[in-house]
Amino acid sequence: MNKLPGKIIPIVICLCLMSNYAVPQTTQRSLLLVCSADSTLSSLSNEDIRKIFLGVPVEKDGVRIAPLLNTSDSHLTEVFLQKIIFMSRPDYERQLLSRVFRLGGKRPPEYENIPELINALHRSPGSVAFMWSDQVGDHNNLKSIGVVWTN
Repeated sequence: MNKLPGKIIPIVICLCLMSNYAVPQTTQRSLLLVCSADSTLSSLSNEDIRKIFLGVPVEKDGVRIAPLLNTSDSHLTEVFLQKIIFMSRPDYERQLLSRVFRLGGKRPPEYENIPELINALHRSPGSVAFMWSDQVGDHNNLKSIGVVWTN
């Protein structure tokens, strides 16, 4: 029977223990649909969200819902477009452009700055945007009307 030399066992144990620290710990993040705390909106289905952000008119509780595109975090925008809209950014841009030329209307306004996005949500009670859950927690004047994706 082969025995490992006495020095190898402690090294193997140390490597096993260290490997737990080498693995990056992922935090769970949720993607939320948000609106102004003053809004009467309570929830929207993912299908409605997809329609809204593709420029299809959607009305709920007598209010026409307007999308505001949050581009403050490229990863956030990518997750939203891939997991909810089911398109890459270039495909989404082409779809919007095509819709505007064929049917009229306008593209959703884009906001790279969170305070500007929040101000826009407050100016228009029928507007919605998406944010990470930790971003929403920082602003008590917003309300979440649904978790649209969780990693």
